[in-house]
Amino acid sequence: MNVYLIVEGHGEKKVYAHWVPLVNPSLTVVNSLDEVQHNNLIIYSGGGYPHYIEVIEAGVEDVVTNEQLDRLVIAIDSEEMSYKDKRREIEQVVKALGKNLDYKIIVQHFCLETWALGNKTIVSRNPKDIHLRKYRGYFDVLTKDPEFLPGYPADNLNRSQFAAHYLRKLLNEKYKNLTYTKRNPHALLHNKYFERVKIRLQTTGHITSFNDFLAAFV
Repeated sequence: MNVYLIVEGHGEKKVYAHWVPLVNPSLTVVNSLDEVQHNNLIIYSGGGYPHYIEVIEAGVEDVVTNEQLDRLVIAIDSEEMSYKDKRREIEQVVKALGKNLDYKIIVQHFCLETWALGNKTIVSRNPKDIHLRKYRGYFDVLTKDPEFLPGYPADNLNRSQFAAHYLRKLLNEKYKNLTYTKRNPHALLHNKYFERVKIRLQTTGHITSFNDFLAAFV
């Protein structure tokens, strides 16, 4: 199976390149359509809304016209939308093109950082950082489902911004030389990190949108 994957940004591209083969070890990442042969994964960055829609339309055309490609996978943040509304929005974009193809939609509800917050091992039980103590007092991702993380009005952060700040604070507290940014998600590029996120889903039922990811590449 050859998979054509569209993600939101460059950070997601790095994470998916590492995580997808952990779901399906037979898939090998390639950098161009010319390299696609057998059991390959090619990843494109959508560059955010509204350019993202144009990239999806181009991806549909590529998969339909290229016999080497078997499936289109679209990964996108729901951000301030509900999971169902974001999935419906992307389905409408694909269906409006009137093409017959195998496609899967991954809704990162509400962003990739939400999944990353599911790793319990990065949470210090007694954080020293005052901001992190406030964050955990406000919404403790150790015990509560990160997909229900609200915005943080005290710092004028919407929920996606808060998730990124929260994740960065957790990593900085636990691992002094490790941080996280959207363009440099190096902290997530480890097999154990992926496994911890998967375990959170399987043992608690939290971060249920991660099921989309696990199902998209098999």
